[in-house]
Parts: sequence; C-alpha cells; structure tokens
Amino acid sequence: MSSMVRVKEAHRPLKPAAVITGATQGIGRALADEFAKHGHTVVLVARNEAHLGEAAKALAAAHGVPAHYIACDLATEAGCDDLAAGLRQEGLYCEQLVNNAAIMTAGFFQDQDRETLLKIVDLNVRAVVDLTRRFLPDMIARGQGGVLNVSSVEGFMPVPYQATYAATKACMISLSRALAYEVMGTGVRVCTVAPGPVETDIHAKGGSEHSRYLAYYPRMSPEVLAKASYRRFMRGNWVILEGWVNKIVAIGVRFFPGIVLIPSAGWFFRVRDAEGNPQWAKPQGTEPQVTKPPEPSKVPSDAHNN
Repeated sequence: MSSMVRVKEAHRPLKPAAVITGATQGIGRALADEFAKHGHTVVLVARNEAHLGEAAKALAAAHGVPAHYIACDLATEAGCDDLAAGLRQEGLYCEQLVNNAAIMTAGFFQDQDRETLLKIVDLNVRAVVDLTRRFLPDMIARGQGGVLNVSSVEGFMPVPYQATYAATKACMISLSRALAYEVMGTGVRVCTVAPGPVETDIHAKGGSEHSRYLAYYPRMSPEVLAKASYRRFMRGNWVILEGWVNKIVAIGVRFFPGIVLIPSAGWFFRVRDAEGNPQWAKPQGTEPQVTKPPEPSKVPSDAHNN
C-alpha cells in the first residue's frame, strides 16, 4: 500500500475524496480524470502499484488536486480491508465511491477456469457490496456523497458465452436501483452506468475481441462515457444510459421473449477467431465415471426358513 503524500499528524480532520476502483486505465482512469477535473481529491485503487503511482502523478499535475493511490486486490476481503485502512492512514474519507473494477472472460462456461469465474464474482459483485456497505452508512450520516456503479448494458439480458460476467452486471444494476430508492431523501446518490462496448482492452483480455458485438455495436471512448457519467451522477440519475443504441437495447430487451432474445445474444457474443469462425466447446475428455451401487447379494429363498 502506498500514496503520493504521507501526512504524519496523528490527529487531523478527515478530508473528503472520490475513491475510484480499477483506476489505472480505461473507464476507471477516465472517471478519475473527470472527478479530478471538477476539483475532487481522488484516490485511485488497483493492484499495480507502479501504474497507480504514474496515474496519480499525472492527475495531480494536470488538475492541481491531491491524488492518492492504494494498491490492493479487491477480489479479496483483505484487499477491501486494506482500502479502508489506507483511507484512514491518508486522513481521508470516502465521499464518492466509484465501483468500476471488473474482469470478464468469454467462451463456453464449462471451458472456463473455475478460479477465474469465482474471481469475477468476487470482484464484480462481492467487492461492490462490501465497499458500498462500508462507506454508504457514513455518507447517509453526513447527508452527502454518492455511489456510482459501472455496470454494462449486458446486465439487462442473459448473454451466452459471457454468462458469468453478464450475470454480475445484472446484479449490480439490480442492487443500484434498489439502493437508489432506499437512500431517497438522504442527500446521497446511488447510480449505475450501463455502457455498451467501450474502447478498452477488457474484450481482448477476456477473449472476445473477434466476437460480432464488437463489429456491429458502436463503441464509445472512455472519455465520452466518463464525461456523461459524471454529469448525470451528480444529477442523481438512477440508471445512466449514454448513446441511443444502449437506450434502445436496455428498453427493447424487455419486449423480446427468451426464445428470441437469448439466441440473438448468442449470435452476437459467440467467441470467434480472427477469420470470424465460431469457436466450439473443448472436448471434455473421458466420460465421468459413475459408481454403481453394489448389487444386493442373492440369497436362496429357502434360506430364511433355516
């Protein structure tokens, strides 16, 4: 864990900060820039300490605001503990929480690494619940602040070949909308932004860089998304949909029966190679061994008469 400035006073009033997870690149980095541009002290959170330091220095130089960073793995409970402890060490409290950190993998569910799937759930869902529960009560007590959850338009529908990722984003949308209602009248905002494909490397890292949704669905730059998200977050919009295609998809999927919607999503999200050929499930090896119960011993019928 590290930061740009170490303040050594034992007793000092805590100062507000915008905490952005997954902040070294892509949407998170653009959102950090947007918050810093509007005068917020920012705390960047990710695993790579070197990249965090570079990003924090760049933000401080560009916008003249304090920029701190905390290196931790939010996919673990210990990582969330480190974030909370790091804020106290820096003399800060979380006024705005941006849950952006996420990972994605694509392909047939049965072919994907079990540990990776569980890590997707831990980072995309458990960490969001954990951090929100840690910081939201104090926001409500102060009567100000907010939580911005970066979801995806995939969260509005089942998505074959990205089943786990889409399910975590559906959870985030549901959680955000419910909490937005709960905090009404408290001065606190809970919002979720649900973008379509954004020009980041998450698709390549997840193995979907040749899928049809990237060819046919308009992509947005992180900077355009961050600017719209910040503006609407500050207005208190519950669900932020930037771009007319995203709005059509989010609303339109409600009217399509699953027999149409799911195969259509599968056609768009099927993993393909560079030539556009669909990839098939890997052979699962030998058939699972089934242990048959032992046959009951055959006893002559007249044995019971002995």
